[in-house]
This record gives sequence, structure tokens and C-alpha cells, in this order.
Amino acid sequence: MLFICYPKCSTCQKAKKWLDVNQIDYTKRHIAEDNPSYAVLKEWTEKLN
Repeated sequence: MLFICYPKCSTCQKAKKWLDVNQIDYTKRHIAEDNPSYAVLKEWTEKLN
């Protein structure tokens, strides 16, 4: 799972803690340092429909 977060965000911290407690594997991606491109956002949006 890809976990996109901003480490200083309290909601992101809570989500990370939940993932860790529930032993769910994830790849952490810092949103401010590694933004998803327009193409990636479009791809994700299309998958939702």
C-alpha cells in the first residue's frame, strides 16, 4: 500500500499509528517532497470511477 502523508499532520500521524498497530505493510511517501504528478492523479481518479 502507498501511504501518502505529511509527517507533521496529526491525522497522518494517527493513520500511520493505526497502520503500524494493525501490522499493515506500506510504503511511506512524503507529499511535500514527492508530489504525485498530474498523470498519476488522473490515473488514480480514473480508477475510482
